[in-house]
Amino acid sequence: MVRQVRKHLCITLFISFILLSRRANAQLYNGSGTRSEIGKALAKWEQGYLDIHAINTGRGECTLFIFPDGTTMMVDAAGSLISPTADIPPPAQKPDGSISPGTAIADYVKFFIKTASNKLNYIMLSHFDPDHMGTFSTSLPTHCSGDFRMGGVTEVGAAIRFDKIIDRGYPSYNFPSDLKSDSGIIDNYIKFVAWAKSSYHASAEQFAVGRNDQIVLVQRPLAYKNFEIRNLVANGIVWNGNGTGVTNALPSASELVAAKASENVYSIGFELSYGKFNYFSGGDLQYNGRSTHNWKDIESPVANVVSAVDVMKANHHGTANCNSEALLKKLNPQTVVIHTWRDIQPNPQTIARMYAVNSNCRIFTTNMTEANKPRLATDLARIKAQQGHVVVRVKPGGDSYSIYVLDDNNQEYKVTKMFGPYQSI
Repeated sequence: MVRQVRKHLCITLFISFILLSRRANAQLYNGSGTRSEIGKALAKWEQGYLDIHAINTGRGECTLFIFPDGTTMMVDAAGSLISPTADIPPPAQKPDGSISPGTAIADYVKFFIKTASNKLNYIMLSHFDPDHMGTFSTSLPTHCSGDFRMGGVTEVGAAIRFDKIIDRGYPSYNFPSDLKSDSGIIDNYIKFVAWAKSSYHASAEQFAVGRNDQIVLVQRPLAYKNFEIRNLVANGIVWNGNGTGVTNALPSASELVAAKASENVYSIGFELSYGKFNYFSGGDLQYNGRSTHNWKDIESPVANVVSAVDVMKANHHGTANCNSEALLKKLNPQTVVIHTWRDIQPNPQTIARMYAVNSNCRIFTTNMTEANKPRLATDLARIKAQQGHVVVRVKPGGDSYSIYVLDDNNQEYKVTKMFGPYQSI
């Protein structure tokens, strides 16, 4: 009898140990993938998967997409050369200061598109700010053709062949913010586009608001008919929700100039869908200054035509006066990825709005500075991951997705954390 009791007790203790171990492992690895994936490079992309990479260079924003059929697209190419200041110092450059942001992005893209393509099918610029397209300086290296200087998108495009480049200004680049006269950044970019058209036989187009056939699958378009990208907004022109119809949310050019409209108000925005999975990207859309000029709230007209999404790329790096309550309520994001790179990002009030709309929202930042952590108070602990490249990997068909955080301190891109899988809504 005593032996039987001891035997049952041992079995009970053994089962309890196994269950506790499994629970601990589930907490450690966040319920996604296997133990062997941590510390190793992210598994290669495969047919049917949709990969969305938030690439962190510590100098702005860049996103790489590998569509289900292997079509590739890069949105933005960080390259801000902002100098340190006492008030807002930039964080450390990633992976280190010896590698330019453009080179870091090009290396990353080459590493991850090998199983999909040997080039970029699309390059898109959400707008013409240095932390999204790269800066211009006479200190930057000149391309071997002698036509342009390389930094940000011009450096990436010189290193990786591409088929098409899409921006908000082609072909005239005549717009109220007129960056050409301010910094030379647009003139340099125009030279780069001309070079790519000649050298790669690439095409260039202006982002066409309202369309769902400008950015399409090019490798196996018939294999994934449940994939679509809808162009929502650019230059203040917003899709009206019907066919390809649009409305203009901005005043006259003279009023824009007089009010010193920022480049952010012209940002490109789109919504991607793959089966049940939906994703929103809106560059640096914001509502800054709406108390004086209501048209500066470019997020409100966009909110009228968006639908709920699984993943949202936060507007304007999650700073103040962006990601409004109206927009967040319509998008109701289950996951938010914030491309942070300065110590004012993300803004505490902006984070609070995200959690107010969806208390279970999962937030990931690419580059949380030490200076900003105390400002986030108790919300800091709720952020799932604060540092590294963030990869959304959607399973074939789009029914579920997982989140991977990759080490940004080197170019081995090893997995440091895993989350999910999460069911698409």
